[in-house]
Amino acid sequence: MLTSIARGAAAGAAGTTALHAATYLDMTLRGRPSSSTPQQTIDKLSEAAGTHIPGDAEKQESRKSGLGALLGMVTGTTVGVGYGALHGLGWRPPMLVGAAVATVAAMVGSSAPMTVLGVTDPRTWSASDWVSDVLPHAAYGLVTAATYRLTEHGRSSRRCRRRVQRRPPLRRLVQ
Repeated sequence: MLTSIARGAAAGAAGTTALHAATYLDMTLRGRPSSSTPQQTIDKLSEAAGTHIPGDAEKQESRKSGLGALLGMVTGTTVGVGYGALHGLGWRPPMLVGAAVATVAAMVGSSAPMTVLGVTDPRTWSASDWVSDVLPHAAYGLVTAATYRLTEHGRSSRRCRRRVQRRPPLRRLVQ
């Protein structure tokens, strides 16, 4: 089980990298600004916890930006841990089903807290807002599922052994 969870964490981290790459590619292609919802979430969490983010206004904004990004990384890695735990319990979905589950879990994991805190309301999102959210999360889901699958010991190594067994031994080729 611990191995499955560790592989899930690594897969979730890889998926988070894909999500960030897809987000930045979208920003580049469409010329859209970055989202302020992670920083707003940090503001709301800080208020709810009764804490103050230290520093002058500029340093506070920088800290909120950093904390918002870290919160996203924690979410992505945590979803990966859940994915790995499900595999450790015997769940073996087809690749695309696993990717869809990881996509939805990551979307819920990031949007639900923001919705509860009043930072956003997905019911009011435009089509463009949904595209900006769904596509990067789909990249997350695909990379998370693919990475996990590639780290499974039995599946890929069996495939490789079958390929190697079909080839003549190296000794015969050299003689």
